[in-house]
Amino acid sequence: MSKEVIDQFKSDIEEVERFAAVFSLSMDKKPADGGWTASQCLAHLADAEISLALRMRMMLTSEGYKFSSWDEDAFAVIKLDRDPKTSIDSFTSLRRGNVEILQSLRESQLARTGTRPNGEQITILNYVSMMSRHVRAHLEQGVKAAQG
Repeated sequence: MSKEVIDQFKSDIEEVERFAAVFSLSMDKKPADGGWTASQCLAHLADAEISLALRMRMMLTSEGYKFSSWDEDAFAVIKLDRDPKTSIDSFTSLRRGNVEILQSLRESQLARTGTRPNGEQITILNYVSMMSRHVRAHLEQGVKAAQG
């Protein structure tokens, strides 16, 4: 199972790159519902990958690691016009580094846990699986924004 999860996690890189290629001309189109633009979705994915990288490493090196929470909406407005290419490059570089680490871990390491802000315990393997679904959800959000 871990190979499938890690393969899916790795394939998110191609999905983000494909999304960016298809919607490159409509990244900053404001969605009718007032939500994030496609560019903001990409910036969020880069921010989330920073968080994932730290959390995964802390889970590997600390007992009883508790995730710190962060406000994604506050992060989104730090700079509204973040360059999509920079967001993609950041996400891709971090994700490749995370994949490299994941592929080297033993099953016992993938089973290490951390505590989410809601108090739920989660294994590294389940966390990366959840974060892969997170990428897909925000790409869908970006598609809706870019298409208007």
